[in-house]
Amino acid sequence: MDFVIFDLEWNGAYSKRLNCNINEIIEIGAVKLDSELNKKDEFSILIRPELSKKLSSPVMELTSITNEDLAHGVPFRYAYSKFRKFSTGCVMMTWSTSDIEALVWNLKYHYGTDRIDFMQKYADLQQYCHDMLGIEGNNALGLQSAADMLKIDTNDILKHRALDDSIVSGMCLKKMSSIGSVEPYIVSADDSFYEKMFFHPYYITDLSDENIDHSQLYFDCPECGRRAERKKNWEEKLKSLVSLFQCPFCGYSFKGRVQIKKKYDGITVSKKLIPLQSKKNDK
Repeated sequence: MDFVIFDLEWNGAYSKRLNCNINEIIEIGAVKLDSELNKKDEFSILIRPELSKKLSSPVMELTSITNEDLAHGVPFRYAYSKFRKFSTGCVMMTWSTSDIEALVWNLKYHYGTDRIDFMQKYADLQQYCHDMLGIEGNNALGLQSAADMLKIDTNDILKHRALDDSIVSGMCLKKMSSIGSVEPYIVSADDSFYEKMFFHPYYITDLSDENIDHSQLYFDCPECGRRAERKKNWEEKLKSLVSLFQCPFCGYSFKGRVQIKKKYDGITVSKKLIPLQSKKNDK
């Protein structure tokens, strides 16, 4: 089984056809690894943009790609055809799913499809390295940060160029493979894969929404631990439900804030207690 790690560089653009802003791809870079994670081949191609006539200054500064460079680039369809031929039959990998999302939007523009037709298996290397390194929390792990943590020397490798970033990702994968296998992170690129990727989480504040479990809309008194009573109707504030609570046993009053978030794989409920006063009988 071979692996293809790819990276994209893009420039922000507006598509009248799609009626939205998209990240127009200007470069595709990839490295192919064998089953032992040794490099077999490389792929690199510049793409002449159709939507954006000029690169933004931040993109030029970040990538060192110029408008003159792209003037000699190839059309997206040609680049995609070459990339498909290079990658077909391999497990596809990227550092986070943002490159997958960008590629899909470009496919929507050029082909009217929301599927990467040659991709059957996929793994998110960012999530893999995040877990293997034992990093706590949900903060995104940058590629350079991961390389630094793994003591990978990248001084002679260009930063923010598609091929070079793919190579660094491959070096991280090679190092991480000694800690744990990437196999459990390889998923099928089926319909549910795309549904999950493009699902936009949202907060629920409508009490009539069927996703709300009303049995969770309670608070226990932080003073005596017994169930407090809600004294006012719920109000919507900052994507949350907020109300006044008072303990009928010790008289402690406080505000309770409940935030309900709909994610692709379920509902998360977070609660925060906001003190207002001490016990009712305190002076």
